[in-house]
Amino acid sequence: MILKKLTIEQFGKIEHFDVLFHEQIAAITVPDADGIAKAIGLATNNKSLIDCTEAFTLSVNTRIILKLEIAGHPYSITARGQPHRKECAYEATDCRNNTAADVSLLFRDIQLCEEEESLIYYRYDPKNAFSKRLLHYKDSEKYYAFGDFQKKTNGSGLTQTFRIYLKEFIQKYEPCDSFADLYKIGIRSDGSFIWHCADAPGSMTDLNERDKKLFDYACFIDVNKFWSGFEDIRDINHEKWPMLIDAGNMNEYPDFHRLFAKSKSLGKQLVIMNRQKGKDAKV
Repeated sequence: MILKKLTIEQFGKIEHFDVLFHEQIAAITVPDADGIAKAIGLATNNKSLIDCTEAFTLSVNTRIILKLEIAGHPYSITARGQPHRKECAYEATDCRNNTAADVSLLFRDIQLCEEEESLIYYRYDPKNAFSKRLLHYKDSEKYYAFGDFQKKTNGSGLTQTFRIYLKEFIQKYEPCDSFADLYKIGIRSDGSFIWHCADAPGSMTDLNERDKKLFDYACFIDVNKFWSGFEDIRDINHEKWPMLIDAGNMNEYPDFHRLFAKSKSLGKQLVIMNRQKGKDAKV
C-alpha cells in the first residue's frame, strides 16, 4: 500500500492541507501530525489511526481525499463529514478504469489486526514504551486481560507459529549499533529491549530525554521488523501499510537519521512528519 496524495479541508485544526507523497520516502512539513494521521485513518477506516488522539470535530465542510495504491492498483477515496452521525460518508474510485469502486471491499483488503494497526503511526509516548512490547507478547497472560491479546492479533498471537517465531526472533537478535555512538541495543531472554554502553556490555546508565526518545523509536522499528517477519511467514501477499512517523523534535538529532536509514530495510513507504513552526496551521 502506497500513499500518493492527501487533501484535507476543514478538519480539526486544519483548514486546508494538500501534499504529494514520494512512494518510498516522504518528508513533509505538517501543521498537526496527529491531525494528518487521523485524517488518513478516516479515509481508510483505520480505527487505530482514528483513535490516536482525542476526537476531532467533523463539520459538513470536512472533506478528506486520499489517493493511494493497493496491490499496485490506483484508487481515490473521499471521506465527507457527517457531524450529526459523528462519522464520514465514503465514495471510492478506481483511477485506472475511472469507475466507482466498492469502498467496503477496499477497507477489507487493507485491514490489519488491531496490534499491527497500532504500529502504523509512531509518536513518542513515555507511557507506551515499545521496549516492553515483545515482553508483553511473550507473557501475554500476565500483561493482557483475558482474551485481549487474542482479540488484538485476530487469534494469531496464540498460535504455535507466532510463539516459535517470537522465540527465534529474541534468540537470534544480536546487539546492534543503536541510537547513539555510546550505546548498543539488545534483547533479554524475557523479550524486553535494553541498552548498554557500547564499550562495556552489560553496563547501563540513565538516558537523557533525547536518548529516551531515540531508544523508543529504535524499539518501534524492531517491533515492526518482528511483525514484518511474521507476516512473511503467515501471508506472503499481506498488504504492507506505510509507516507514519511524527518526528517531533527528533529530526534535529543527527542520530535520528541513522535510525531512519534502518527503517528503510522494512520495505515500507516511510512518511516523516516534521512539525510546522509558527501558529498558522494553513499549508
